[in-house]
Amino acid sequence: MDLTLKHKVPGLEVASSMMYCFPTGAMDVWRPAPEPVIMPAKYLEPFEGEVRVNSGVATTKSAALSRKRRAQLFLSRAIKGEKTLDYSGKFIFDARFDVFTNIGHILENVATRVLLARKFLSEHFQKDIEIHVVLGSRVPKYSMTMEVYRLLGFPLIFTDDNVRGEIVTCPEHRVFSIRPQFFGFDFPGYKEETPERIFIPRRGSRSLINNDEVTKFMEERGFKTLYFEDLAIDEEWSIARNAKEVVVVHGAASSNFILNRVGMRDNAEPGSGLKLIELMSPSWNFYENRYMTNALNGKWCCVRGQITPKMLEALDFAKITPDARKSPFKDPFKVDCGTIQMALDYLGMGK
Repeated sequence: MDLTLKHKVPGLEVASSMMYCFPTGAMDVWRPAPEPVIMPAKYLEPFEGEVRVNSGVATTKSAALSRKRRAQLFLSRAIKGEKTLDYSGKFIFDARFDVFTNIGHILENVATRVLLARKFLSEHFQKDIEIHVVLGSRVPKYSMTMEVYRLLGFPLIFTDDNVRGEIVTCPEHRVFSIRPQFFGFDFPGYKEETPERIFIPRRGSRSLINNDEVTKFMEERGFKTLYFEDLAIDEEWSIARNAKEVVVVHGAASSNFILNRVGMRDNAEPGSGLKLIELMSPSWNFYENRYMTNALNGKWCCVRGQITPKMLEALDFAKITPDARKSPFKDPFKVDCGTIQMALDYLGMGK
């Protein structure tokens, strides 16, 4: 098979928003004050995407080299190509290019591509199409990963060998304007009764230095504190699907909120969906969740933590490539509760 399906990805109107930054003497040398930053509206241009299918072999060598370029562990047997599993006639997506222990990577880099390809292949062939996802042989040892894929419902192949079949690729997966439509599926274990107003901190890298202070502040305003890493995936997804107001430390499984349906219901008013505030490390600050929230018919803004001299040096003066696993990009950071209150007021959140 040699097939290329082209599809239109509509543009996305991204509403103007605000970033509220840690009080600084750069605002007032005598009285350090919060720094409000206007984030202008923007438009993500439409483009033409592709789903490609080619009869061939998904090789462990190419997957390993891709992972090595991403500074991840690569498959020990990859350069040998010892065996080729025969799945001729089956659609195959090789997910061994990416890490499998990060739910954000699974949802964004794998699930989005597979769900998109499945939709357009099913429409093309006018029947339901299944795509087998290839994962490394170690994956079954990781319960979180296995649970995510169980809920996604993809047929799986666990191997460190090559795989022959109809190889599916989607070069562009940042399809922000249409991505929410792929994540409205039902999943086992869904719970209708979940907290509507939640605060999600994180442990480890890019956690909050003043986490106890912020937790107390949020709970006083009616937010229930939940560490997503302590929950089963079906509970995470149920909460993510139903939540109306969320304050989350960036990277604390915030990618789960692509499942949110509050603003996706029939006849939903514009902007009536999820309200999301991200607490951002000043050394690891980017905005894909802003685009996600706008695509979900919601509203987004963010709070930026305190910039340390080490962070400022790395960001603006040193010629180094940002790396989420290294200091200062992974360092814990401090946020100001006053700036969180400004963000809550801006989006009309909290009791």
